[in-house]
Amino acid sequence: MVRPGEAEQIGLPVRSVRSQAVRRFVWWSLAAFVICTVGGVLAVRAVASEIAARDAGTRGSSFARNVAAPLVNAAVRQGDVEQTRLLDTVMRNRMRDGSIVRIKIWSPEGKVIWSDDPVVNGETFTLEEQDAALLGSEGVNASVSDLDKPENSREQGFDELLEVYAGARDADGRPLLVESYWSTDRILRDELVISTRVVPLIVGVLVIFMLAVLPLAFSLARRVDRAQADRAAMLRHALAASDRERRRISRELHDGLIQDLTSLGYALPAVARELPPGADAARDLLESVHVGLRDDVTSLRSVLTELYPDDLASEGLTSAVEQLVAPLRSGGLTVEVHVADAVASLSPDAVQLVYRAVREGVRNVVKHATAHYVVVEARLQEGDVVVTVTDDGVGPGGRATEGAPDSGHLGLRMLQDDAGDIGGVVSLRALETGGACLTVRFPSEFKWSWGVPSP
Repeated sequence: MVRPGEAEQIGLPVRSVRSQAVRRFVWWSLAAFVICTVGGVLAVRAVASEIAARDAGTRGSSFARNVAAPLVNAAVRQGDVEQTRLLDTVMRNRMRDGSIVRIKIWSPEGKVIWSDDPVVNGETFTLEEQDAALLGSEGVNASVSDLDKPENSREQGFDELLEVYAGARDADGRPLLVESYWSTDRILRDELVISTRVVPLIVGVLVIFMLAVLPLAFSLARRVDRAQADRAAMLRHALAASDRERRRISRELHDGLIQDLTSLGYALPAVARELPPGADAARDLLESVHVGLRDDVTSLRSVLTELYPDDLASEGLTSAVEQLVAPLRSGGLTVEVHVADAVASLSPDAVQLVYRAVREGVRNVVKHATAHYVVVEARLQEGDVVVTVTDDGVGPGGRATEGAPDSGHLGLRMLQDDAGDIGGVVSLRALETGGACLTVRFPSEFKWSWGVPSP
């Protein structure tokens, strides 16, 4: 378990997982609060509109059957001045209090028998199907109108009105349709009443929920913080142990096996000189063993350099990479090396992983590619280190091998494991023009807290 203060010692960011988690909880809670409040207001608006429309429908139906329809008769339909004046007086008196904004009385043919706006009197419009179906009945259609119908050209000064179509029969028993537009003040009043009761309830429930969940959020954040710190510590310790193990193996090879083989190589010529003059076969055998030992020592020194390259620590990444590709150039291959200065100046752990990626790519070229041209590149891209080793050889079986390489590439699988531990990925793909491209991508900043999302 990570002790207090150890997070900073192992390189965790100053802003802990806990603070990030709590901030995210607060932001999401505020977002939920705003969404629920806005949703509550919209719901209140919808309920108020429905209540107002239902109320307007009831009043509009009563007005149509009991006030407007009995004043319409054959004389009004024929344009009698006295009868029309009576209808006009009653309708305008009814509109005087402002609750009714517009009135139209329709014939079954869609003709406006009477309207408070004389301009449309006698005009004929096409009734909508649901409105025409009310003729001859006592049905009613009520809704908030957006005033987009052709007959609403004279109502464009209003934002919205409650539109009521009510079926009725005139004094002669003939069907007609009474259209009335009611003020939306009722909606505003209902909104105010409902809002003062519902919105505080919504806000209160959300506040209580946030207060109840906040301690749980802090508790979970503390657990995540501890778990992430433990994981970061283990990862750093594992990589540090790996580095120590490489140094130990390098030291044992250098001070032990290589020294012993070198001493044995020095002893073989002395043994050959002690052989009798006629022992040519034994002398040739000793010479062969001496050459083999010398080659083995050279190979072991090469392995030692790869395990713990001197140039990587003393002269830098670019020099170490140049040393890696030197055998390819001596073998006749054309090799280009492009290592960005920003990559070479990264942390020792990042530089070490870049070196290992290049080393594995160069090994694959030597063993499998039969290439003539190789390009090694290491660059920064969107906060990640991208290492590519591209060749013009035969390619990886002629097809791409994305993600974790298959069981036939032990070195690549080991590289994939190392990169995957810090959130990286390794891919080996065939190029359309021939050859292959090994790509290793991993985060450039080793904070030892992989998996912690950015705030």
